[in-house]
Amino acid sequence: MGTVTRLREFRGVVIVAVDGCDALRVRKAHFEKRPLHEGDAVDLETYEDAVAALQLADAYEAALTSLDFRARTRSELQRALLAKGYVRPAVDAVLERLRENRLIDDARIAARIAEASAAKPVGRYALKRKLRAKGISEADAEDALCALDDDQQRAAARQAAEKLARRYADLPAREARAKLSQALARRGFGWDAVRDAVEQALPDDAFE
Repeated sequence: MGTVTRLREFRGVVIVAVDGCDALRVRKAHFEKRPLHEGDAVDLETYEDAVAALQLADAYEAALTSLDFRARTRSELQRALLAKGYVRPAVDAVLERLRENRLIDDARIAARIAEASAAKPVGRYALKRKLRAKGISEADAEDALCALDDDQQRAAARQAAEKLARRYADLPAREARAKLSQALARRGFGWDAVRDAVEQALPDDAFE
């Protein structure tokens, strides 16, 4: 049990603080059906379950509306629904229903992102960071990254190096190579791809 210490509303969502810390966000329409007041004793788990029973249908519709705009990972959709004031039990139930109906599929999203990136000068490690930021699991990310094999990465690094090398054309050879290597590494390319791209873009005879 805890004590409700503060209630405040922001854009149609009531933020409930318990024992001095923000504990949950509830849509105002649902909060008004299960109201709390400052000073009330509350068991958060019991309260969330009661609110979830009111929210399930609305939360599912909100999730479908969000998916109409673009495909989202489970993690992205979870964050969006929680921010809108749907409580975690309702959100978890909705996400499971969507997964069962194959309306969310992190592996498929990861594969599409990797396929779209295959023709671009993007490094494997940068893409992996992007997938992680979307909440995609390590296993799904690794499966998707199979599309970016060593040959593709060398070609992509060379493509990026051709454009970047112009920036360093007036620098001494050693400095130009170092800066190009660093720039490619920041774009997520592995060392072998970086070395190959630098040697092609800034060969020794270019500085003679």
